[in-house]
Amino acid sequence: MIVALNDEMLYKLADRIFSIGRKQGQIDAGQTPKFISQNKADSIYGKGNVRKWIKAGFVKKYKDADNKPNSRVRLEVMELETAAFKCNSIPNLSPMAKAEMLELISNK
Repeated sequence: MIVALNDEMLYKLADRIFSIGRKQGQIDAGQTPKFISQNKADSIYGKGNVRKWIKAGFVKKYKDADNKPNSRVRLEVMELETAAFKCNSIPNLSPMAKAEMLELISNK
């Protein structure tokens, strides 16, 4: 399937991809933590988005202690960044085009 993108959308996508690469480099260099708390993720990405991504399987929850009900929940930063890219990189497209792009992006 060939998808035509206008220049503005192509530049936005490229910029976002480079941003994700920089974030991975910072994590690899130890400048940025690999995991953040769910509360911090909620404040950065929006509580509804984070819950939706977890439910969809884009982001996995990691608990500090599985057998304790009040244990801290952590989320992987790169999973959050990838989910944000998959779900929010194409806001100006029609619903049909958006669905096609999500299908393309989701096929790993």
